[in-house]
Amino acid sequence: MQISLGQMADRESSARIDDAAALWAARIDARALSPEEEIELDRWLSADVRRRGAFARARAISIHMARLRAPGPDSR
Repeated sequence: MQISLGQMADRESSARIDDAAALWAARIDARALSPEEEIELDRWLSADVRRRGAFARARAISIHMARLRAPGPDSR
């Protein structure tokens, strides 16, 4: 399959997808999503296959960062 220059210009950039995925991950970390937000997230994820990978990476980073911030057994 070939992609034309016009299609490339219309295609969402990876950086923009990563930014949006990070915002979704932060929103989920802050609180539970409303039913409307869950629908919005599902639609966003379904619109471009690259978004699922970006969202998975953003969630993994978020979870990792939360573990780093969590007090360990030796903290006082």
